[in-house]
Formats: sequence, structure tokens, C-alpha cells
Amino acid sequence: MDKNPPKILAVLVNYGTEQIHFLEQVVTELKSFSKYNVTVIVNSNINLNIDEIDKVNIFKLDNYQLLPLTCRKVIWNNKNDYDIFLFGENDHLFKEIHIDNHLKYSKILPKNRISGLIQFEEDNSGKYYPGYHADFEWKFNSVEEYDGKKFAHFTNLHQATFILTKEQLKKIGKKLNFNELVDENKKNTVFINKLKKILGLKIERPNKYSVKCKVNTDIYKYAGITKMICISEFEDNLIHHLPNIYINGNNGRNKLRSDDIRMKESLNKLLKK
Repeated sequence: MDKNPPKILAVLVNYGTEQIHFLEQVVTELKSFSKYNVTVIVNSNINLNIDEIDKVNIFKLDNYQLLPLTCRKVIWNNKNDYDIFLFGENDHLFKEIHIDNHLKYSKILPKNRISGLIQFEEDNSGKYYPGYHADFEWKFNSVEEYDGKKFAHFTNLHQATFILTKEQLKKIGKKLNFNELVDENKKNTVFINKLKKILGLKIERPNKYSVKCKVNTDIYKYAGITKMICISEFEDNLIHHLPNIYINGNNGRNKLRSDDIRMKESLNKLLKK
């Protein structure tokens, strides 16, 4: 490790005991990064006894759907003290290459673009993509090339995580209140949808993202930046949702998935642009 490696603040959210084993895996992976000095804070509703966590903040809330939002508040309060900021749910496995790539892409993308990740799950039959469902799709006319790398926009903004540089965090903080979720009713969504209907345009599905999802999607939707996925290095920009529960709809979850065949067909189409 360099004598003065970039400092990462990773703030994770945890609720209950069901996924502690995933949280342990995520924390161990973060602490294994060789090029960065990683501080891990976990916001939880229960006490945690995981040695590699640097700090546990325990919250008692009336609505635990808002527990993930507390992570954004911790990040904002520490905006001057770290170089890179991560938010993640307790079951999404950050890899060091995710950080490497985000920094690499941030140097070549325009300031109104930001790199992102695609969630995946897997079983013995291969990879599945829980975000690739319903009306979510690649925007096939969005392909852009920078420094020989191709990027495209995927319309499902949710990735249960985000990675931001200090510069990006402060820029986003000028566009929206980083400590609060965006009130979509104040964004004239109803009026805009009525106007689109009159004009015969596609209407955005209301309440597309839950309160928990909005902790990351608001950043990509309301801060004047477009999230782009590097499709020419696609495999390096996937983040594993460790429970693999959406493949078959386990534990009461919906069955949300597209298989590897559909994803590869879409990528081939995009890469030809």
C-alpha cells in the first residue's frame, strides 16, 4: 500500500440478524483492499460484534425503511475527511476493482456523467440480473465512447450502492439535500406525466423506486448527472447481490431476473453502435 493511500469511507446499512453472514463477507472484502485505506461504518438497528467494523451506529426508528438514509447523513457529515465514499446494503459485495474503475472512468467521463454498477445473482446455471425486469431496459441510443471505452445508460437506476469521489459528493450536494430523500410530488411529476400523456409520450411509472431504493437512485435521477455503465468492461462493473434470492423468488421476494443470454444479446447490440 502507498504511504498515503486514498481514504475510503464505506457506510453500510444493516437490519436485524438475518444477513449478518453476508455483512461479514462484505466487510472482510472491503478491509482487504490493497490500494486504499478503508474505514467501515455500519448503521444498524442492533449491536454488531464484527471485529473489522470500525464503528457501529445504532438507530431506533419508527420507520426502518428510513434506516438506509441515515448512511447518507453519515457520509455528508464526513465529506471533508475522505477521498472516496461508498454506500451499500449489507449484502452487496464491493470489490476493489469497482473503486479502481470508478476513479478511472471519472477521469474520462464528462462532468455530467457518472459510472455505475449492475447487480447480479448467480446459481449453477449462470448469472441473472434482478434489475433487468418489468419495463427496465438498456437505452440503446445512449452509447458513448471515451478513451476507447464504450458506455451506455441502463434505465433501472437502482444498484443498492453508490460510489462517489469527494468532488462528486460535493457537486451532488449542491443539486439536492444529501440528508433527505427527494419529494417527487414537489418535482411536478404528476403534471409532467399528464403533459406527456397529451403529447403521446411514454409516461414514467409512478413510485418506480421504494424509499430504500431512493437512497441511491435519487443521486442518479435528480443531481443533473446521467449514470453510465462501461459496457466494454462489463464483467468488471457487476456487483454481486449475495443472497441470490430473486432468481427464483425465495424468502417471499418477487421473481425478478433476466438471464445471461438476454443480457449478452443486449450488450452485443449496444457494442455494435
